[in-house]
Formats: sequence, structure tokens, C-alpha cells
Amino acid sequence: MIEPSIFLTILIGLFSLINPMSALPVYITLTEDYSEENKLKTLRKTCIYIIIICITSYYVGVYLLHFFGITIPALRLAGGLIIFRSGWQLLNLKHKREISGKLREESDKKEDISFSPLAMPLLAGPGSMSFLITLYSNRSTNLGQAFWQDTAAIIAIILVAISIYFIFKFAPRLMKYTGQAGLTSLSKVMGFIVIGIGVQMIISSTSSIVKNIALELNNIP
Repeated sequence: MIEPSIFLTILIGLFSLINPMSALPVYITLTEDYSEENKLKTLRKTCIYIIIICITSYYVGVYLLHFFGITIPALRLAGGLIIFRSGWQLLNLKHKREISGKLREESDKKEDISFSPLAMPLLAGPGSMSFLITLYSNRSTNLGQAFWQDTAAIIAIILVAISIYFIFKFAPRLMKYTGQAGLTSLSKVMGFIVIGIGVQMIISSTSSIVKNIALELNNIP
């Protein structure tokens, strides 16, 4: 069965990395000229795309890395650095903002912004994708345990997408009740969690790389 600790780790980690709260101002700006019906249609498609992107990253990402000759420790290190940077930006209130101007310019030229730029890269970006790829690479070799981890990951992805739908659907109310100060506080909390995830991935990858180098040196005649 699904272990609650593993499920919560995946759910909190993925939600923190996607961090829909910090994307709210950008989403409101991009859809300010949309009708309510068009907003909901775009939002539904965005959430579906997020589920597809995340599940594809989880199952296919490792094999794409093998195709390009990229090792898992290298991905962990690169992903850890990206995630750490995202968390640092959240703490300094720069996350999502630095691309908002480019996203607005891009969205003005598109009829449908649900996949790009909303689903990717605004929400399901490199940080969440590397997190899911690393998660899959650490799966247990036991088929039963691997099945339940896969199930936990898929359920977590769907729950995050559903939460994004309702958060964005009621965005004006959330902005009204929480205000910019509330969103800032939530973003800082998420940023702290994201930094922790990034640091852990960097430590794990560095440790793995050092062990591999030590083994290679020991095998030298």
C-alpha cells in the first residue's frame, strides 16, 4: 500500500516546486482580457497539460537521459542547482516575475496559452521535471514497492493539478483576502522548502559522484 510519508513527501515537494501561489499574479495578468468562460477553458487545458508533462517526465525522463548519455548523478546536481535557484528567487521575491514580461509578450501573439507559457514553463518547469525524474530513478527494485510509489506519484500529480485549478479559478478572491503580503509570505515559506529540496539533491548527487570517483581510483592498477 502507499506509505503516507512517501506520498506526502512527493505531494509537498511537487506543490512547492510548481508553487501556483507565486504564479497567480502572472496568470491574472495574462488572462485579464479573457471572458470567464475562456478563463475556465484555458485553466482546464492547462491543468491537463501539467498532468501530461509531469507524468511523462516521471516515466520517460530517465530514458531520455540515457539516450543523451546523461547520468542520474549529473541530473541530480543540475536539478538541485535549478531548484535551489528557484527557492532563492522565491525568498527574494523574484521567482516567476523575471519572465512575466516575456510571457505577456508571447501570450499576446497566441490564441491558446494553456500549454505555453502557462503549463510550461510557468508552472511545470525544469525544477519539477528534474524532481520527478530523480524520484523515478530512485524507485525500489521491488515491483510491489515500485508500483505503490508510481501510484503515489500519479495521485500527487493529479492532486497538485486539481489544487492549481481551484487556486487559479478563485484567484481574484484569494488576492482580495490574502493580498500581496499574504502571497509574499506563502512564497517565502515555499521558497524555504524548495531550497531544502535543492540542497538535498545536491548533497545526494555530490556524494554519489565522489563514491564513483573513489571506486574508479581503487580499480586503477
